[in-house]
Amino acid sequence: MTIPGLVIGLVAFAVLDRAGLWAHRRFRLPWRRDDGGRPISAVAVGELDAFFQGTHRHQQDQRNSSLMMRDDEDDSAPPCRKIDLDGGTAIVHRPPSS
Repeated sequence: MTIPGLVIGLVAFAVLDRAGLWAHRRFRLPWRRDDGGRPISAVAVGELDAFFQGTHRHQQDQRNSSLMMRDDEDDSAPPCRKIDLDGGTAIVHRPPSS
Protein backbone atom coordinates (compact mmCIF):
# COMPACT_ATOMS: atom_id res chain seq x y z
CA MET A 1 0.00 0.00 0.00
CA THR A 2 1.33 3.44 -0.86
CA ILE A 3 1.54 6.31 1.59
CA PRO A 4 -1.23 8.34 -0.08
CA GLY A 5 -3.42 5.22 -0.03
CA LEU A 6 -2.72 4.78 3.67
CA VAL A 7 -3.61 8.41 4.41
CA ILE A 8 -6.85 8.16 2.40
CA GLY A 9 -7.68 4.93 4.25
CA LEU A 10 -7.05 6.60 7.62
CA VAL A 11 -9.26 9.56 6.68
CA ALA A 12 -12.04 7.18 5.60
CA PHE A 13 -11.61 5.24 8.84
CA ALA A 14 -11.80 8.48 10.86
CA VAL A 15 -15.06 9.42 9.11
CA LEU A 16 -16.53 5.98 9.84
CA ASP A 17 -15.37 6.20 13.45
CA ARG A 18 -16.99 9.60 13.95
CA ALA A 19 -20.20 8.39 12.29
CA GLY A 20 -20.25 5.39 14.62
CA LEU A 21 -19.71 7.67 17.61
CA TRP A 22 -22.61 9.86 16.49
CA ALA A 23 -24.84 6.80 16.03
CA HIS A 24 -23.84 5.47 19.45
CA ARG A 25 -24.72 8.76 21.14
CA ARG A 26 -28.06 8.91 19.35
CA PHE A 27 -29.20 5.26 19.39
CA ARG A 28 -27.02 3.63 22.11
CA LEU A 29 -25.56 0.87 19.98
CA PRO A 30 -24.83 -2.18 22.16
CA TRP A 31 -21.56 -3.11 20.44
CA ARG A 32 -19.89 0.29 20.99
CA ARG A 33 -18.18 1.15 24.24
CA ASP A 34 -18.95 4.33 26.15
CA ASP A 35 -17.03 7.46 25.35
CA GLY A 36 -13.72 7.31 27.11
CA GLY A 37 -10.23 8.24 26.05
CA ARG A 38 -9.17 9.11 22.56
CA PRO A 39 -11.04 7.84 19.52
CA ILE A 40 -9.38 5.04 17.56
CA SER A 41 -8.97 7.27 14.53
CA ALA A 42 -6.99 9.82 16.58
CA VAL A 43 -4.64 7.08 17.73
CA ALA A 44 -4.12 5.91 14.14
CA VAL A 45 -3.38 9.41 12.87
CA GLY A 46 -1.02 9.98 15.81
CA GLU A 47 0.90 6.82 14.94
CA LEU A 48 1.18 7.92 11.29
CA ASP A 49 2.44 11.31 12.44
CA ALA A 50 4.99 9.66 14.75
CA PHE A 51 6.18 7.51 11.85
CA PHE A 52 7.11 10.57 9.81
CA GLN A 53 8.35 12.79 12.65
CA GLY A 54 10.55 11.07 15.22
CA THR A 55 10.06 13.72 17.90
CA HIS A 56 6.36 12.90 18.06
CA ARG A 57 7.22 9.29 18.95
CA HIS A 58 9.16 10.62 21.94
CA GLN A 59 6.20 12.81 22.95
CA GLN A 60 3.81 9.86 22.76
CA ASP A 61 6.12 7.67 24.84
CA GLN A 62 6.47 10.44 27.43
CA ARG A 63 2.67 10.87 27.58
CA ASN A 64 2.16 7.12 28.02
CA SER A 65 4.75 6.88 30.81
CA SER A 66 3.34 9.90 32.65
CA LEU A 67 -0.14 8.34 32.53
CA MET A 68 1.17 5.20 34.22
CA MET A 69 3.11 7.02 36.96
CA ARG A 70 1.50 7.89 40.22
CA ASP A 71 1.20 11.59 41.06
CA ASP A 72 1.32 12.32 44.79
CA GLU A 73 2.53 15.92 44.65
CA ASP A 74 -0.82 17.31 45.78
CA ASP A 75 -1.01 15.01 48.79
CA SER A 76 1.08 17.20 51.18
CA ALA A 77 0.60 14.67 53.98
CA PRO A 78 3.13 12.62 55.90
CA PRO A 79 3.82 9.25 54.34
CA CYS A 80 1.20 6.66 55.21
CA ARG A 81 3.52 3.69 54.72
CA LYS A 82 6.92 2.60 55.94
CA ILE A 83 8.72 -0.19 54.15
CA ASP A 84 11.78 -1.85 55.61
CA LEU A 85 13.36 -3.92 52.84
CA ASP A 86 16.16 -5.31 55.00
CA GLY A 87 13.83 -6.48 57.76
CA GLY A 88 11.09 -7.62 55.39
CA THR A 89 8.35 -5.59 57.06
CA ALA A 90 5.89 -3.01 55.80
CA ILE A 91 3.72 -0.75 57.93
CA VAL A 92 0.70 0.87 56.27
CA HIS A 93 -1.44 3.42 58.11
CA ARG A 94 -4.98 4.18 57.05
CA PRO A 95 -5.51 7.77 56.06
CA PRO A 96 -7.95 9.54 58.38
CA SER A 97 -11.48 9.48 57.00
CA SER A 98 -13.02 12.87 56.40
